[in-house]
Amino acid sequence: MQLDLDTYVPGLLLWLSNRVSSSASSLYNERFGIGVTEWRILSYFKIHPWSTASRACELMGLDKGAVSRSISFMVENGWLDPRPQGLRKIEYHVTPAGNKLHNTVFRLAMARQEALLDGFSATERESLIAMLKRMLGNLENVQRVGR
Repeated sequence: MQLDLDTYVPGLLLWLSNRVSSSASSLYNERFGIGVTEWRILSYFKIHPWSTASRACELMGLDKGAVSRSISFMVENGWLDPRPQGLRKIEYHVTPAGNKLHNTVFRLAMARQEALLDGFSATERESLIAMLKRMLGNLENVQRVGR
């Protein structure tokens, strides 16, 4: 038995994700001084203002340490505004400077998405998104395998 990397879906997803993420991080760092983690967090707080870092980690599956470092960096640069809610809870929202950065990166991110989906029909795009969402919904099943 041996793994067929041309048909092993988790491997293909990982390869695609790593390549897209790595190139985005390099580009965003070069152009805007941020990495893909900062972009993801900025997008998260744009969608979910006054949310917490721990909630962002849960939703996006990101490492808490990386998120904490990124949030500190973005607060220092004036892109996120913190609002303490007791001793251990801090909520954040995107500042006007953060909105400006978000909107600039957003345009580039959408152009990159269009390049990635070049040649896909509208129906194929809808099917792909539906299948990816189904896979996300199956993650609990995957986590139970082997336990």
